[in-house]
Amino acid sequence: MKTVKIAILGVGAIGKVHLYAYQTLPFYLNPLPVKPEIKYVVNSRPETAAEAASLTDRAIPLTDWNVAIQDPEIDVVNICLPNHLHFPVLKAAILANKNIYCEKPILLNAAEADEIEPLLTNYRGISQVTFHTRFFASAMKMKEIIEAGKIGDILEFRGSYLQNSHVDPTRPSRWKNLKAAGGGALTDIGSHLLDFTDWLAGPLTETFFFDASSDPQNSERAEDSIVMLWKTQNGAIGSLHVSKMAHGTENDMTLEIFGRRGALRFTLDSPHYLEYFDGQKSTSPFGGESGWIRIPVGNRYSVPDTDFPAAKSGIGWVRAHCTSMAHFLQNIAAGKILNDEPDLRRGIYVQRLMEKCRKFDA
Repeated sequence: MKTVKIAILGVGAIGKVHLYAYQTLPFYLNPLPVKPEIKYVVNSRPETAAEAASLTDRAIPLTDWNVAIQDPEIDVVNICLPNHLHFPVLKAAILANKNIYCEKPILLNAAEADEIEPLLTNYRGISQVTFHTRFFASAMKMKEIIEAGKIGDILEFRGSYLQNSHVDPTRPSRWKNLKAAGGGALTDIGSHLLDFTDWLAGPLTETFFFDASSDPQNSERAEDSIVMLWKTQNGAIGSLHVSKMAHGTENDMTLEIFGRRGALRFTLDSPHYLEYFDGQKSTSPFGGESGWIRIPVGNRYSVPDTDFPAAKSGIGWVRAHCTSMAHFLQNIAAGKILNDEPDLRRGIYVQRLMEKCRKFDA
């Protein structure tokens, strides 16, 4: 089995999730297509880099990401840095033709996307953006049902991604709160919802309403809540709501898609099930056989996808991260993208969807 050596750049909260996923992948996918080995962990401070390295067998702690990228032994550059630090790292990794696994959003704005996109013409690596919600089995089932035409032409959709992380006014601001650092509800969690909606119901082509809520007393603070109306290429319309000011929520993402023949509903906090309404069933007498059904998709992935733990076992948020990463390694082993995994071009595409909202809001 070929070993691929990895440098994880940024080992904060999400970086530790990636670190965990790489080290647990042998349980989820056996045999692995390639063997991941973490050679470097990179953080801005020596003590936090050393702490992260201690969670691995032999990783070397670094504070200079360029050392990792320029190392000829490094096969994968895994970017988990704050959004405003992505551009120079991504550019260097592309020019070095490293395989790249990058957190979303991949860049800060359209100007950075305009500079990065031409570099992909000669890029020879395999890339993937961490739009991991696609990698729940229930999300894949949703895609399969839509492509099979079981709900017919899509007419409408409704999505939301709600968190409560900004409701406390005394909570100190972090980079995720600041415009200059690429923070805000749109980039942080809205990018997930935009990718997911576009992947299933899109392509999204036009936003014709956008409203954002932020602190009027702090011009440096990014938006805490947004509402968008979108139209797709095929004429479907829908609303997307993203908020970090929603009391009573944790990490609640829901997408409902309504077609001529039926409807689907995905809920992130209950990804074991996919809800499906077959609009072709009789509604009489007494409701007939019509109604929403909950399909227990669980961990029932297609062979030879990840198959751990048991198909009927409960699913957590990290599960989709592990499957996303497993697909990335399968693509590296194959030397090409096998399915429609979201690569850097997809990351730029989602960046431009967000820019449409920014321009509309301006």
